[in-house]
Amino acid sequence: MRTEFANICLNVVKNDPKAVVFLGDISHFLLRDAQNAAPDRVHNIGICEQAMVNIAAGASLEGMRPIIHTIAPFLVERAYEQIKVGIGYQQTEVTIITVGGSYDYSDLGCTHHCYSNIALMRTIPNMDVYEPGTSIEFRSLFEQTWGNGRSKYFRLSAKVHSQNLLVVPEEINVVRKSTNNKYVFVTGHLLDSVVSVPDVGVIYVPTLSRMSHNSIGTINKLIDHNTKLYSVENHFINGGLGDYISEVLNRGVHRIGINRQFVTEYGTYDDMLKSAGLDLESITNKISND
Repeated sequence: MRTEFANICLNVVKNDPKAVVFLGDISHFLLRDAQNAAPDRVHNIGICEQAMVNIAAGASLEGMRPIIHTIAPFLVERAYEQIKVGIGYQQTEVTIITVGGSYDYSDLGCTHHCYSNIALMRTIPNMDVYEPGTSIEFRSLFEQTWGNGRSKYFRLSAKVHSQNLLVVPEEINVVRKSTNNKYVFVTGHLLDSVVSVPDVGVIYVPTLSRMSHNSIGTINKLIDHNTKLYSVENHFINGGLGDYISEVLNRGVHRIGINRQFVTEYGTYDDMLKSAGLDLESITNKISND
């Protein structure tokens, strides 16, 4: 996804004179082609995330379309107040794109983990929140929303799923219908694990802030009051996908995600998944044995 991010930045600075990219001392080598194409509109602000957000908000108020980018904990958590006030409150057209959600930087420990970024961004009014599961989904969601005048947050991951889906902002994707009256809502790369669970219905949710009336109607046609609903997400079980679905449908949802605790182990990404109970075996057991 980071490679696709670089391609997108190159495309927008070449084709949209209002596009400007601000980096928090990450990916500046990756974006060297974009910087060469528009040296006056691709800037490395350094490890000054709060300032970067305020600069972007100001640029937006002057008519530009800024993209800001760095690792999730250092942008979403460190600069949350500036995002809330400069971007959310003022409804500025700033596109926030992060990497390093949850434990993508698994070997660097909890200072580089970020399990709460979806929850934090969902609390900001006027912020559209997206979690693409592949680079193709990222490009599609970006292109469909670029220049729409809204504040946007994209959570990119080091992992991707293998399904071929056409994603549309605010719309869900019914990947599979249920044969056992259980439906699982999932976002991001964990879609592959959920698809591997037999018999359950699978609903993919790439937008985590607003859901269309059409999508809500589709879900209500699939479920009844006896249907068991689950959510699976690589995020805290608080404030993320599970809470979002529960709010939209006004229904209880069994949440499968990261419990409200720090993941203190070190190791590979897959080690972290297993520790959090988000490996395939754990997800299957939690849904099939319920």
